[in-house]
Amino acid sequence: HDQKGDVWGNTEGSGDPQLKSEAIRQACLCPSGRLVAKEKGGRAIEPELEPGIGLIEDPQKNVSGPIWAKGGVEVESADGRKYETRNRATLCRCGISRNKPFCDGSHVEGKSGDGGKSLG
Repeated sequence: HDQKGDVWGNTEGSGDPQLKSEAIRQACLCPSGRLVAKEKGGRAIEPELEPGIGLIEDPQKNVSGPIWAKGGVEVESADGRKYETRNRATLCRCGISRNKPFCDGSHVEGKSGDGGKSLG
């Protein structure tokens, strides 16, 4: 949710070109890629991202977030299993995700911060 409404409300109102544009913008901001806008033909609308890795912090919730793999960075498990290469993915760094190696948002509930401490 941001100052221009939430992605779900904007999607439902996407008959309005302004709300449609806003829903696409919001989906493209999703670091995990779980929110993806699609054209009527089914083609995904994805942001152009250079390959890279970063850390996501969430000071509003006072937690450290996931590792952000962007731009088609390959993800491989320690035993060599390769996951689908995506434009955007968030990887667990708190150790409490139920969907490892991917983040499921458990860090918010667990108040996970770097070094086992909450931010702040």
